[in-house]
Amino acid sequence: MPGNILQRVDWAINTLSTTVMTVCMTVATIAAFINVVLRYLFGASLPWAAVLTSYLFIWSALFGAAYGFKIGMHIGVTVVIQSLPPKWAKIMLTFNLIVMIVFLSVLTWWGMQFIHFSINLQQIDIDLRIPFWTIYLCVPIAMGIAVYQLLRKLYMVLTIPVSEFSYDAVMKEAD
Repeated sequence: MPGNILQRVDWAINTLSTTVMTVCMTVATIAAFINVVLRYLFGASLPWAAVLTSYLFIWSALFGAAYGFKIGMHIGVTVVIQSLPPKWAKIMLTFNLIVMIVFLSVLTWWGMQFIHFSINLQQIDIDLRIPFWTIYLCVPIAMGIAVYQLLRKLYMVLTIPVSEFSYDAVMKEAD
């Protein structure tokens, strides 16, 4: 495990993201497979399996998207940024990161508000018999992780001198 506090936070966030992605995808695949086998071989099915699979895929996708910001797979229009002189590339990338941070921060805040709303309504999923807020929890957590990853990228962009700026070096961070 890494030494300083920021490295430990990064390690914990990456471990959480990859674990949630892996576990959710694995359990969803197993649940869907068992349900298909039950349906076609035995003429029965688990009424909750499709809903569970959907929720787990959503969790996996959102945590995967958050992890994608770490490895630089979401930042688009790289051809434009890479074709610019380093000074303008740095400015464009900074603007791009700020816009995404604001957008994902709003999604994080909205997710928290939606969870609060769901808790107040005491909504329960009929098939799984769990509160909806636990299902919605993936939105603020995953978007919060995405904001954190983008803030790290923004810090890297802002602290690299223009003469050393490279889009690939900033966006394709190694684990």
